[in-house]
Amino acid sequence: MRTTAERLPRELATLIRPQLPPLAEDIIHTIRATIPEYAKPLDGCYGQAIRLGVNQALTQFVDRIADPDRPRADFAEVYRQLGRLEASEGRSLDSLQKAYRLGTRVAWRHLIRFRQRSGLPTAMMFTLGEATLAYADELIALSVEGYADMQARSAQGLQRRRKRLLRLLISEEERDRAEAAELAAAARWPLPAQLCVAMLDRVGGPAEAPQLPDTILADFQGTQACLVVPDPDDADWWSRCADALAGWRVVIGPTTALADAAKSYRHAQLARELVRRNTIEDSSPVRCVDHLSTLWLLTDEFLVEQLIRKRLAPLAPLTDKQHKRLGETLLAWLETRGGAPEIAARLRVHPQTVRYRMRQVERLFGDQLRCPDARFELEVALRAASLTESPPQEQEAREAG
Repeated sequence: MRTTAERLPRELATLIRPQLPPLAEDIIHTIRATIPEYAKPLDGCYGQAIRLGVNQALTQFVDRIADPDRPRADFAEVYRQLGRLEASEGRSLDSLQKAYRLGTRVAWRHLIRFRQRSGLPTAMMFTLGEATLAYADELIALSVEGYADMQARSAQGLQRRRKRLLRLLISEEERDRAEAAELAAAARWPLPAQLCVAMLDRVGGPAEAPQLPDTILADFQGTQACLVVPDPDDADWWSRCADALAGWRVVIGPTTALADAAKSYRHAQLARELVRRNTIEDSSPVRCVDHLSTLWLLTDEFLVEQLIRKRLAPLAPLTDKQHKRLGETLLAWLETRGGAPEIAARLRVHPQTVRYRMRQVERLFGDQLRCPDARFELEVALRAASLTESPPQEQEAREAG
């Protein structure tokens, strides 16, 4: 099917072409005078693009009349680029579409005057008018395509910057935190006074990344998937994110100052590992603030092991069952400093059993039970040992072996 421009006689192009330079100037002047967004000086790259767009639109239109089979690929890219420029300037397409329509009206007024001078047939003018409108629609469609392309690329670029910002914020390196302060504006993320880091483990749900508020930095990729939540104590962010994160285990680190984001990250990592080991109960979500003593005891497992080895050495020669029973009894005594009936109720054993065990404890630990510093370290060691001991099934297998 022939286009409207193809139905026009090719000789018409020769008649119209000399009219193009003054027409282009009139279109540019009218657009700048009517649309405030285009009133800026035209000596920069943006102005050059506008001039190129107008001049090439007119030239290509006449070229189509002269040669309908002329390739159009290079021509199309100019108008896609105009759409991209609008997106990069942060504007909607309204102004550009208005400019196209305004340019079409100016061109039509010039054609009317040209017809009066040249005496073109009325039927030919109708066809020329249809071709002009169809051509304007084509240019608008190309710019819409370019606009959408730039928006998609801008969104991808913004996501990359935000992921980079997240990793810089939780870094231990001072230079990374300095870079984060510079990147925040480009990532459209105002630096908060406080934040928290939440570690993520995928436990089910849809494969695509959850949709969260723009205020939250998120990276769902890899083994260190996490969130950075600004000012978490000032807003109930979890209630707004719970449904989206239903397929994820979320371990929320402590709230820290911006400069200490790495500390929130580090403790959220530790808490997540303790959840994986069943040391901390897997709730939804897991909040570090609810497990501070556990995290404190297990922050440095090497030192914890040294403390356990030093203070609980008297229990080492015993069987696992004896070790466990005497340890539980000693810990109950240290926590309550109560008598046999109170400790028995706590452990759900007979008071006489408690007395028997405490005589063994006294024989094994002796003066340590009368030294405040030693009692404190004993209690810490016993609590830490209860957190780091093997799950019941592993203990049973070891005892059976």
